[in-house]
Amino acid sequence: MVRLVLFDIDETMISSNGAGRRAIGRMLSKTFGIDPREIKVSMSGKTDPQILAEIFKAADLDESQMTGKQEEMFEFYLSVLQEEVNKANRYIMHDGVVALLECLLTKEKCYLGLLTGNIERGARIKLERFGLNKYFPLGAYGSDSHDRMHLPAIATDRATEHYQVNFAPSQVVIIGDSIYDVMCAKGYGAKSIAVNTGSTSLSDLEEQKPDFLFTSLANTDEVVEAIFS
Repeated sequence: MVRLVLFDIDETMISSNGAGRRAIGRMLSKTFGIDPREIKVSMSGKTDPQILAEIFKAADLDESQMTGKQEEMFEFYLSVLQEEVNKANRYIMHDGVVALLECLLTKEKCYLGLLTGNIERGARIKLERFGLNKYFPLGAYGSDSHDRMHLPAIATDRATEHYQVNFAPSQVVIIGDSIYDVMCAKGYGAKSIAVNTGSTSLSDLEEQKPDFLFTSLANTDEVVEAIFS
């Protein structure tokens, strides 16, 4: 039974103690003089470009001001993200992550990838502290599209090329902690597995009617059964 299992990163596999938010804040302060303390934008489940667009709107700035500056902005963001990750005092991996990944590696015709709103290099920085990059040879990222709904198709195309396997949407499983993970899975026709390890409430996740909902990934057998059901 073929499965392509796509994992979100933040609050699904790890918690970076706000490293990404602080790095974005430092970048906005340096580049545009925006005080990040005055901007209240939820980042859960969103792509990095989407977050920036929402911050600009909240700050009454024109998005056109980002034109031509995105490469510079993200280069600075990545440099300070590494600093923030290195000094984060509560940088954790959620229960059951490695056990689940190791178990899936033993399953015939099971393939792994990422689906995350992080730009690709940011995703790799966040995963590297726990040595998780080795599990994910490919993925779809916020640097591919600002719209998370586009990412399942991108990840599946890359997986088809890398693994030399044709994956139907029904053979794709998306695991994440936010309503947007569930929504993009449903929009693509993939199976959705929600995990209540992030800031999204259990009731909000339930409202999206994921195919499966777990409080954590700690019960490997139950999660694997859901993936292959």
